[in-house]
Amino acid sequence: MTFTRKFLTVIGAASALTLVAAVDANAAIPFGQVVDGKATFYDDRGTGACGDPVDASSEVLVAVSPVYWTAPNPNNDRLCRNVFVVATFNGKTVRAKVKDKCMGCGRDHIDLSLPAFRKLADPDRGVINLKWKFVRG
Repeated sequence: MTFTRKFLTVIGAASALTLVAAVDANAAIPFGQVVDGKATFYDDRGTGACGDPVDASSEVLVAVSPVYWTAPNPNNDRLCRNVFVVATFNGKTVRAKVKDKCMGCGRDHIDLSLPAFRKLADPDRGVINLKWKFVRG
């Protein structure tokens, strides 16, 4: 096989993998599906999984389970493209932008920033059972 043919084969395979990854990323985010789950909160500052600075002590944002992240580089993940979580607890609702990954969270667990959690409940509770879903911005 010539160098050019090998190169084109490699490029074609890489393009196909990129296309499959993009389709899988869209499929991995169950937009609009209500999850019966739980929420905790965090108040860290630093760089979020999307590569942007976050301040969970002052911003309304959310970190979600690694289950929903599909890109090898989380900065390029579909979740970082104007995706939000709408969470409801005891008649109160908050809409928080996905900006981080919660490594300790399972599929039904979200980690809200402190201001987002406060919109739903007193942080002294620590953990609340709620309903949440992914929505597009």
